[in-house]
Amino acid sequence: MSASSSQSSVTESTSGIALYSEQPLFQILHGTSGRVEAEVIPLHAPYLSDLVYTPEGCPAADGTIRLLEALLRSQGAPSDLAALPWVESSYYVGDYSRVGAAGPWQFMSGTARHFRMNMTDEIDERYSWTASTRTASDYLLYLNRLFDDWHLALAAYNCGEGVVQRALSDALRKEYGMIELPGETDAFVPRYSAALQAVRQLERKGPELSVVMVPPGLDLRLLAAESGIDPEVLAGNNRGFLREITPVGQRNWEVVVPSSRASLAFQSAWSMRRDKYVVKSGDSWASIGQATGVSAGDLMEANSSSMPSPGCYMYLPESGRVPVNSNAAVSAGFFQYTVRSGDSLGGIGVLVGVSSREVALWNDMSTSAIIHPGQKLLLRGTPPEGSGAVTIVRADGEVVHIVQAGDSMWALAVEHGVSVEQIMELNNKDSAALSIGENLIIKPE
Repeated sequence: MSASSSQSSVTESTSGIALYSEQPLFQILHGTSGRVEAEVIPLHAPYLSDLVYTPEGCPAADGTIRLLEALLRSQGAPSDLAALPWVESSYYVGDYSRVGAAGPWQFMSGTARHFRMNMTDEIDERYSWTASTRTASDYLLYLNRLFDDWHLALAAYNCGEGVVQRALSDALRKEYGMIELPGETDAFVPRYSAALQAVRQLERKGPELSVVMVPPGLDLRLLAAESGIDPEVLAGNNRGFLREITPVGQRNWEVVVPSSRASLAFQSAWSMRRDKYVVKSGDSWASIGQATGVSAGDLMEANSSSMPSPGCYMYLPESGRVPVNSNAAVSAGFFQYTVRSGDSLGGIGVLVGVSSREVALWNDMSTSAIIHPGQKLLLRGTPPEGSGAVTIVRADGEVVHIVQAGDSMWALAVEHGVSVEQIMELNNKDSAALSIGENLIIKPE
């Protein structure tokens, strides 16, 4: 597809970050109407924060902060919310909490599915700066409309809107600071205020980032080579693409790139070969390896050690980068199973004594999803004896139990030789009540 200037469009945000899109699909980019929310979120007792937040200690690059602010404004949300991932995840895109929340904005898989975020073996939008920020802004705007108070909205983001509604119904004064909330939530809003105060004091400098709309089936390593972007930088800003390839299909995808290379990256994405490297005059194994982030040895192996002539295609091996969601598997104590010919979700579930529904839930897929030989699935339980198709990725000294029908806190405590109080404290729970599908961390004695 051609990417001439007559077909492309650029929208400049108030922070100078551009959103690039192919003209016929421009409406896919949210917030291009120019609507900007001017509201500033008030600080609530930042001095009460139990954690210290300073401009010098901000773990995010300035370009990342400005990207989040621009994305939030494009959704009509206050740019002040860009401080929230500091509290949630320390701006670590691969963060996975002990209760199963993932990404910089800490979405549980159930919440992510509710907001129709993509979670497959190709992409997990909880780890996407763009998709997760857009979704978080939509959710926070909804909560603010519901409670008409940003402090209550932030509290509900942390503990759930139902908890806040019940607290309000039981309180004489219906306002934040005068209602009974869980201890973690009581600490959450002052932490956010302290982080926001620090973000407002940040010196704005350093490379900026832009969002570029690219086609499906695009190998990001090839895009890096064609646009002169450091492949490590491009991969690091787009960890939601678990295989470094945009999923195939009918839709296009947002990719975060350095603003200095945004125009070239956009043009390249729509004019280049998406799945193979086109050899150029003067190329060598080393130069192609440096441009794509693939070792020269791996390139030679994938191409039978024969350098193609200029104009011919070179194959790139499957990405060897560890997927950003691998921490989820380790934290949850799962093992990896490789699908074989003739397997079904139900049959695989039998191997570990669960239903097809649970296998589907563990892998964020529907029970009707088609699986194919070679596909990797996560299972929880004892690997089949003698099976060479599984690799244990279990965390030492810690069990993560997914609550099932019939479970009780007492029974789990007895099973693992711990007290109910220990489980509650480890999981920041105020009661022994359990919800089906909830992740519980248990440390056996």
